[in-house]
Amino acid sequence: MAMLPLFDSTILSRQVQSVRQMGAEKIIFLSPTMHAELLQYADDLKNHDIKVDIARNAEDLQRYVSQDDDLIFLADGVFPDASIEQELLEQSDELIYVVANADHYQNFERIDLTHRWLGITILRSERLAEIADIPDDWNIGSALLRTAVQAECRRELVSDADMETDAVLLLQNAQESAAYAKRQLNEIALPKQNFLDQFVTWPLMRKLMPLLWQSENAKNYSGFASLGAAALALILGFLGWPVLSLALLFAGSLALVLRHRISVFSTQNSKVILVGLCFRTIAAIVLTVAVVHHAKPDALFADITILLLLCGNLWLAHTQSVGRGLQRITPDIPLILLTLFIASAFGFFTIGLYSVTLICLAYLIIAQRENVSRE
Repeated sequence: MAMLPLFDSTILSRQVQSVRQMGAEKIIFLSPTMHAELLQYADDLKNHDIKVDIARNAEDLQRYVSQDDDLIFLADGVFPDASIEQELLEQSDELIYVVANADHYQNFERIDLTHRWLGITILRSERLAEIADIPDDWNIGSALLRTAVQAECRRELVSDADMETDAVLLLQNAQESAAYAKRQLNEIALPKQNFLDQFVTWPLMRKLMPLLWQSENAKNYSGFASLGAAALALILGFLGWPVLSLALLFAGSLALVLRHRISVFSTQNSKVILVGLCFRTIAAIVLTVAVVHHAKPDALFADITILLLLCGNLWLAHTQSVGRGLQRITPDIPLILLTLFIASAFGFFTIGLYSVTLICLAYLIIAQRENVSRE
């Protein structure tokens, strides 16, 4: 279950991220067999200076844990929300997370007639000595739970209401993983969505992203697609096909947006920023070529100036904080490129260029007045 796809990584990656947020200094994977995927993932973590070991059984586990350490245990496929992560970060005593013993929690291990274990525990490392001799076919998590229950460790009850809002998740198969991903996508609120993004782009991407998350290279592919479309648009622009060039540039901008949103639940890295910078640079060149193609000789300098003004306005619009009403008309790169493509297709590229520049300028003026009135 640990290697099931979740967002742009796996459930295991999400668990590692979770325990590191709880303050874990070392990660130990419990696996009786050394799967190639697990070994590769452990090597990747080590390359990022994260301490990692793989234990086959309880005896191995003892060797990798120091005498005075606290042990945070997450069962396979289980991870908590941010509030529980914060509680465990501040916790200094042994603790077992439980839920009420009810039929709809049957996937969790039953402790007694009152509670079921949620697969989350913080224990003292000396508890490992109590399970050192368990048979290899016995579950280490269950053994740790039994020792904690016998020692009467405190139990933290997670309410039914919190469980309904995914306070603790147990993902056991690909269907549950996909359902959770879709649920998270439906609940997310993206900032500064204009009407194109809200009603067309984002709904389509919400349907596509759970499929892309199943491929760990989907983010790279979308980045290559955005840069490839931009490069092809540049070539077609120089060959004198501005309409097709702008169409490809618009498609590339959507691929770039998709690349960013594939990582909407994970930390974006510098490569994402670099791909965006490369795309915007090529896009500026393509638009310059389009301006040269459409402009009259005596108006070329004026049109280039308008293009520079448009680029500056777009950057300023990106930095503005605006109210919900104004968000619907926020100018962004896909919307501007779509407008210029349609204008070029009907032979009005220059008019379209001047129009979108004026719209961006009007947006900035209204946003500035709105910010002043709020202050």
